[in-house]
Amino acid sequence: MVASLEVDANPEFKTKLSKLILESSGKQPIYLTKVEVNGGEQFSNNFFEKLLAPILKSGDFTLEDLIAKIGDSKDKLKRTEVFKDVEVSLQPDNYTLIPSKIKNYNSEKSIPTKAVFNLKQHILNINESFFNFNNEEYLNLKLNHFNKNFNENAESVAVGVDYNPYKPFDHLIANCRLVSSLKNPSFKFLMDFNYGQENNEIWQGTKQEILGGKIGILFNHLKSVQVFTGFELFKRNLHNLDDSNPDGFKFFDGEFLKTSIVNQINYTKYEYLNEVTKNFPTKGYEVSLKSQLASNQEQSNAGNRGEFFKTDFGVKFHQSLFRNFFTAKLQANVGGIYSFNSKFPIHPSDKFYLGGYNSFPGFTKNSVDLTGGDQYYKVQGTLYSKIPSFFYTPSKNSHEDNPLRIYGTGIIGNIVNTSSNKTIIDDENGVVSYGVGLRYFNNWANFDIGYYISRRFGGDNSNTNGIKDGLQFSVSIGGSNRF
Repeated sequence: MVASLEVDANPEFKTKLSKLILESSGKQPIYLTKVEVNGGEQFSNNFFEKLLAPILKSGDFTLEDLIAKIGDSKDKLKRTEVFKDVEVSLQPDNYTLIPSKIKNYNSEKSIPTKAVFNLKQHILNINESFFNFNNEEYLNLKLNHFNKNFNENAESVAVGVDYNPYKPFDHLIANCRLVSSLKNPSFKFLMDFNYGQENNEIWQGTKQEILGGKIGILFNHLKSVQVFTGFELFKRNLHNLDDSNPDGFKFFDGEFLKTSIVNQINYTKYEYLNEVTKNFPTKGYEVSLKSQLASNQEQSNAGNRGEFFKTDFGVKFHQSLFRNFFTAKLQANVGGIYSFNSKFPIHPSDKFYLGGYNSFPGFTKNSVDLTGGDQYYKVQGTLYSKIPSFFYTPSKNSHEDNPLRIYGTGIIGNIVNTSSNKTIIDDENGVVSYGVGLRYFNNWANFDIGYYISRRFGGDNSNTNGIKDGLQFSVSIGGSNRF
């Protein structure tokens, strides 16, 4: 695509642009005759006109101003996240006439110049499929499709399905997300739709159905800072409730609507063993904070409602030693819910839970407290190590994509209900797990096999409910055209 500026005359031509750039002659007059874009043919003219507007509105610049405006446009192109490389060059335009009446910045005559953008785009249509298996939830299928150029304007549409047909954790979760850049590509409009059916009978005694979504503004800065603020609306229904369920669950028999104002912020700064696949962080940290001000209301009775404030904070640190032979990981999470109506309980879907392969290995799913809680904490430390060479020597590869690591880990945490007049600060109970194992990191083939020993401590030290000592494993196999 070529965007040109109208010209009608030809003053004395000069061909000293390269020399002027080297000498940083910022006040040298430049007349921008045209803007050429090489690459990005799948994007619309409107897409480029919006991002290149600062240099398309006028042809009269000083070299200093032109470089600044080109830098602004280049930055906006990068922030669309659809280009993996953006290069810009200024070249003398030998064949284009320039107007006789143009703005005079000084005694120097304007040099006719064109700006050339060379673009290399990412893969715009991505399909992924994964089969996941572990000794808790058995077989699980995940399918994802990403279209990063919906409507030819770099709008992103993502569709995902998470399906497990096998009891006792059978579920179907579907998601569709639309992300569209605003005038400044760092700011994006986001719509997210969700539908889910989950069988929670084995640990909660219920089945749950959720329908809803969220809408808001997403801010990204240099892929390090991500901020979202918006609104959520969900309709939730608990099924199969009976007298065996706790009163806090039976209260929510029927359909309830949840509306909330949501804020999320995440800051990430990592170095990876391989910067392309980003499988294994070797150094850096991540900080996240989520909060929501929400209201739960019975759909058939608007007067039956309650409001609460929920927050969840997490940090992760990675540090490697001896050329990545050892990598230490420290993770901590803490969260709380404050209810504005003590007579209206917290919905089971809003509570905090711990337990399960992806949450707290060594305990069955959500079994640290099956009723959930309004406060929790979890601290985990893990040390990864390469396998000593006398046991295993990998093939020599300057870009180690798929690290194989042995590890040792320790986890401590607890779920607390403030209705018991305790908080995570003064509660003496808790749970702890220790484990050692072997893990293989790869985008399309992962496995994790470990042996865990777990227990409760404090007043609950004799309680063995939910403890799952012994061998635990997970395998994931998938494929994609992402790379």
